[in-house]
Amino acid sequence: MFPNPQARPASRPAHPERDAIVNTSQPSQSAQLAVPPAPARQGNGLGVAALVLGVASLVAAVSFTLFPLGLLGGLAAAVLGGVAVTRARSSGTASSGAVAGIVCGVLALAVAVAFTINFGVLVARNTSVFTTFDSCIAKAGNRSAVVNCITHLANGIRP
Repeated sequence: MFPNPQARPASRPAHPERDAIVNTSQPSQSAQLAVPPAPARQGNGLGVAALVLGVASLVAAVSFTLFPLGLLGGLAAAVLGGVAVTRARSSGTASSGAVAGIVCGVLALAVAVAFTINFGVLVARNTSVFTTFDSCIAKAGNRSAVVNCITHLANGIRP
């Protein structure tokens, strides 16, 4: 602000600590030692990606409507985790996120496969009920007929 304490305006009172900081001389650029930057720590980005994808896939697989995403995401998480573990072993870095990603991905895959099989069995057992519902809706002329079709569908589905 004011490099010379004697050049301070009369309205500004003296402050010895601040003036000492202002008056300390800085070493020149050539006198400062260059400190090399710290080497970048080798990370395992694929392991983190496998973990995030595995957890998201597990959540998707547990929700009945998103289980196809859990199927695909679980497979991708398991593959990414496998690649990350292989790279971590060769470079000597930690692979805990990759292992957790593999576990979550495989669990998501198993849950999604179970839901897929159950859904396929449900559709296969009730094909005639769905066909009857389709033709009923096509013939329905008013709201009460649509409600009647939905009631027949709900009563006709076998688990």
